[in-house]
Amino acid sequence: MTIIDQPKTVYSDTTPQGRAISDVISMIDPRDTPLLAKVGLNSAVEKFQIRMDGYKIELLEDELDPLDDAINDAAGWNDSDTTGLTVDDASKFQDGHIILVESEKMVVKSSNATANTLEVYARGFGGSSAAAHADDTTIYIVGMARLEGDDADYGPITDISAPYNYTSIFQKAIKVSGTLQAITQHGVQDEFMYQANKAVPHLLRLVERMAFYGERVEGSATSPRAAGGLDTFITDNSVNAGGAIAKSDIDGLMEEIIMDGGYPDLLVMNPRVANDLRGLLDNSSFVRLTQDDNRIGLNAIERVITQYGELELVMDRWCPTGTAYVLQSDKVGYYALRPFAAYELARVGDSIRGEVVGEFSLLVANDKAHGKITGITT
Repeated sequence: MTIIDQPKTVYSDTTPQGRAISDVISMIDPRDTPLLAKVGLNSAVEKFQIRMDGYKIELLEDELDPLDDAINDAAGWNDSDTTGLTVDDASKFQDGHIILVESEKMVVKSSNATANTLEVYARGFGGSSAAAHADDTTIYIVGMARLEGDDADYGPITDISAPYNYTSIFQKAIKVSGTLQAITQHGVQDEFMYQANKAVPHLLRLVERMAFYGERVEGSATSPRAAGGLDTFITDNSVNAGGAIAKSDIDGLMEEIIMDGGYPDLLVMNPRVANDLRGLLDNSSFVRLTQDDNRIGLNAIERVITQYGELELVMDRWCPTGTAYVLQSDKVGYYALRPFAAYELARVGDSIRGEVVGEFSLLVANDKAHGKITGITT
């Protein structure tokens, strides 16, 4: 027994004091899966009409015939009288195509896909002027003019492609002793179910991160299978910021995507990069609205307006600071082969065991409808 002096205070004898404990456990939840929330955890099924289940998911893609090519002649087309022309891929052309090279127009008479050559009716069609053209100059197909009564001519046909991804298995095991399951706890009525429920949002963060760090790996009986992320699909349109992000980076990337036929509506970036973007607008730091109504800064950026359309800003703290993504949301979706579920495993000793398992993938259709800004520093 310990002898204490009076007066007795809360500091002198703590043995019988009760603990004031909240009966609710608070957990930080900074909206950790914004991309998932925006495009949907199993949205790919509806967006891409996936009617069968599998660990490898393929998207069928096709595109219209190409409308441009280039000169493939080291000497160029220096003779403005010649009608035999060498190109990169003559299979893109057919009899009757009107082609535009710089300011000169010509009409294709025939094409030889084996030799990659074109024969044109004459130089300087329709009043345009025949001229010399350097190697690698772009050739645009701008119209058609055919001879009346001419036989059918077979132009190019594009092949259907099948971009694909694999699924990744996400799992977390839970093991709770029989005693812990039986005792009374503040904020926890069932320890096993509490831990199982907690595992789901944790694993969802890994599903979210998969979009930015995923590597597409086929896997085998001895090697794990994995789903690829956005970089697996987005390979065509890219802009290198080479420093802090600028509005011109976004505008330039949007221009390339629009010229490829895409219509993006999402801009995904790390919050630190978004703050730099915000700083482009709010470099004064103090804005006076009226004599009596002052506030620091401008409204938070929610959308970025470009010449080519608006982009909704999605701030995702899992997105690498060095990269920002411009996406067409109706062509991006997650695929859930097995939604998350909790299973109880066989008992081993005096404990309750179980696991939470789900299997997911990411699908991105039409590479040219999306893009990314790389080389960002913040």
